[in-house]
Amino acid sequence: MKVLFLKTPFMSNSFSSKSTNTIQIKLHFLIASILLLSCSFSFSQENTRIKNPSEKTNTDTLTKTTFEETVILPLQKNQLYFEKVFLHLNKTSYFADDIIWFKAYVSDIKNKPSNQTSRLHVSLLNADGKTIQNQNIFINKGIGKGQFVLNDTLKNGTYYLLASTNYMRNFGVDHNFFQEINIINKLVSKESKEKNNYDVQLFPEGGYLLEGTQNVIGVKSLLNGKGHDFSGKIINQRNQEIASFKSEHSGMSKCHFFYELNENYTAIIKTNDTLLKVNLPVAQKNGILPNIDNSNSDILKLIIKTNHSPTSKSNYKILFHQRNQIIDYVEIPTLETQNTIFEFDKKNFFEGVNTITLFKDNQPIAERKFYNEDRGKTVSLAVEKNNLENDSIFYKIKIDKSLQANLSVSVLPINAANYAETVTIKSAFLLSPFIKGHIENPAYYFNIENQKRSEHLDLLLLTQGWTQFSVKEMITDLNPPYQYDFETGFKIKGNVFPKPTNQLALMTKDNVIIDKIFLNDKKDFSFNNLLIYKGDHMKISFIKNQNEAIKPENLHLDSVQSSPFFNFNIEKSKTTDSVLNSDLWTELHTSGSIKLNEISITSKNKTYTERKKIIRKYKPLVFDIGKYYNLPIADHFKNKDLMYFLNFDQDTKLVKWNGIETHLETGINKEALLYIDGKHITSSELSSVSLQINEIDNILVQPIRGNKIFQVFTSENYQKDIIELFAEYLVTDGFDREKKYYTPIYDFDENKYSNWLEIDWKPDLVIKNDGETFIKIKQNKQLQGYLFSVQGYTQDGSLISEIITIK
Repeated sequence: MKVLFLKTPFMSNSFSSKSTNTIQIKLHFLIASILLLSCSFSFSQENTRIKNPSEKTNTDTLTKTTFEETVILPLQKNQLYFEKVFLHLNKTSYFADDIIWFKAYVSDIKNKPSNQTSRLHVSLLNADGKTIQNQNIFINKGIGKGQFVLNDTLKNGTYYLLASTNYMRNFGVDHNFFQEINIINKLVSKESKEKNNYDVQLFPEGGYLLEGTQNVIGVKSLLNGKGHDFSGKIINQRNQEIASFKSEHSGMSKCHFFYELNENYTAIIKTNDTLLKVNLPVAQKNGILPNIDNSNSDILKLIIKTNHSPTSKSNYKILFHQRNQIIDYVEIPTLETQNTIFEFDKKNFFEGVNTITLFKDNQPIAERKFYNEDRGKTVSLAVEKNNLENDSIFYKIKIDKSLQANLSVSVLPINAANYAETVTIKSAFLLSPFIKGHIENPAYYFNIENQKRSEHLDLLLLTQGWTQFSVKEMITDLNPPYQYDFETGFKIKGNVFPKPTNQLALMTKDNVIIDKIFLNDKKDFSFNNLLIYKGDHMKISFIKNQNEAIKPENLHLDSVQSSPFFNFNIEKSKTTDSVLNSDLWTELHTSGSIKLNEISITSKNKTYTERKKIIRKYKPLVFDIGKYYNLPIADHFKNKDLMYFLNFDQDTKLVKWNGIETHLETGINKEALLYIDGKHITSSELSSVSLQINEIDNILVQPIRGNKIFQVFTSENYQKDIIELFAEYLVTDGFDREKKYYTPIYDFDENKYSNWLEIDWKPDLVIKNDGETFIKIKQNKQLQGYLFSVQGYTQDGSLISEIITIK
């Protein structure tokens, strides 16, 4: 067998020639080193003409120009930025009264922090894909944090987290982040007994079978949507077995067989006690077929097979790409052997999933994905016990390279029963965005302890399938038109009339102007790119002569919902006192965003910490304030008075007894007492109470055998007799606030169920150029050791994903 070396005349090669015969074929972009091995038949100098690289023919020029104009240029034209998302969770199983803590990483296609988007949409879905909760997470330099506060109304079972940016919608739902979690509750869901649904899928490598050649076919068996073990065979029309196979991983397998001329084949698969028959696709009579051998860590083998039919009438090209990022393409010469092997240095490919697309006369006819591991970007991480301090342990986290890194660490018991790693930053950035549909346990393929992970990853890529489509459809899929924008904040829209001036201002609660717009004789207005949080207060005013504020007579605000939250088809696939730290704002790369200072927050659900603040604040006025609970005030009461609220929210009315004495009646034959700022409002004073809801900070109530005592606490402006001229509006569509992490207090025996504990969650770890950082965790002598789940990325786009246990 002779080995022919293909080289490009303008690039040095990394392989030495093994033959005196050299064919020079021009590569068009990046790939420099290709070996062509001629199998079964050999070329000779007598029947192979060596063309001078500078020699051009009209056919060569026409062919190259047509392919570049038809395929290359459209893929490169107006290329869209590509974003990827990963959520690192503190654990994967939660109790119904737990909190799901997460850190979000948003990157570009090279796994570097995305500076384009500042808003990430995260949804908690139930087992049916219905949305339960939504969060808008502020993203700065590719990083954000958030949480979902759970409640005991959630039933026991499987739930999902879905995350994406608005811009990612350009590429379809397959590119969203998706992870399964479990919620444990006494409310057990009723399990519906469904009939088993078997699904067997066959995937010819490349997308089709070819007569007269050795073919490779992938087999995938699903039981109720999940991979299931099976065994099987392929038989011909005479019921003769020509190949056998069995599941290798997650319901996937493959086999090789020779496709005889004018033959038809059937696959028989046995799974459980069920026998399934599936007809193989009918093979093509003539042409070429691409196969991949990715078993070598340095070299990728591309085997081009032909069944001896003349291939000179058609022009074949191989395009190497990662989505629309083109690596190179090469023209396939006239093939005179049945099997021709191309070998490529893997250093020329992108890290992660790459694609080979075969074109015939500038139309795609076959495709195969393969994975390339860039060992040069591998970063090793270690966790070392450093020293003890009182009841805490210090651990040093270090990496083996002088790189800045942003990390998050979840600390759990060494034998954690509430943690099952199924998604990592590597699987979320290097695999899932390039695969259509759901992947079972994608983290498996990146766990170095799994000895066959590379083999099984290639099997996963083989069984992705490919449907033949036109070059136009291919370009639209890989390089879609721009439809959805990057989000850099929120909008406040509405209309106002009449207009004493054309200048409208958005103000904080303290009347600080944060943005001004000109109406240009229009009544509609829009304040854009606002960095605001849910619960912020704002006011809108006309501005005259730069310093005179005029209250709008008629102002209407639109309910702006540009969020891409949606239900999902499962089967297919520390609270701060300011909105944003000023230093962090300066660092924000998003241009044109507006900072809205927050003065106070009205929250519908007061946490334990907030309740302690209320008790501490009002105890000097009410000695038994701890017996009261806070009443949430719905938005539609904001422009009403106190008595209106008590009437319609608390069923408490102002009535007269025998037409003489005024009192508050609640329910049937029950009374209520009213206190304002700790002072009891007497019967003679009740009728003169004219307190507006926007003049109240808190309303608390204490029920006593059907009777009620109301404690009303007024605002600082009301107490100082400051008249508020402008109506306040509560922000309901803004970023969700990041809360400060706290370790939960469990209601079970922690010693007995120590493997269900949650030790700590560290989402803000930054490694400087010295390559190390430290964390402190509380010591627990009842545990056998700790599990550290570390995820993150470095400044150069290297990904860090480690599970480290320390006894």
